[in-house]
Amino acid sequence: MTKTSTMAPIESLRNLGPKSAQWLAAIDVYTYDDLQKLGPVTAYRLLQSAGYKVSLSLLYAMYGALEDLVWNQLPQTTKDDLIAALNDQPSPFA
Repeated sequence: MTKTSTMAPIESLRNLGPKSAQWLAAIDVYTYDDLQKLGPVTAYRLLQSAGYKVSLSLLYAMYGALEDLVWNQLPQTTKDDLIAALNDQPSPFA
C-alpha cells in the first residue's frame, strides 16, 4: 500500500474522480484527512442526506481511497462489513 499524504486532494485519491470530489466538497470533504476523519460510512450518509443519489459503489470507492485499494476488488467480507456499518448508522438528519 502506498502512503497517502493526509493533505492529498480528494480527486488525487484512487477511485475518486471529479464528480465524487464535487459531491464530497458539498459536505466539506476536500482531502484524504477530511475523509479519514469522517469515515466512508458517515460521508456516505451525509451525501445521502444532502440529496445525492449515492450508490454502494461510492461507499466502496471511499473506503478503497482511504486504504489505497481498487473499490471493485474489495473482499466481500469488507463490503459486508461496510453495509453492516451503514445499516447500524442512522442518517444524520433522520
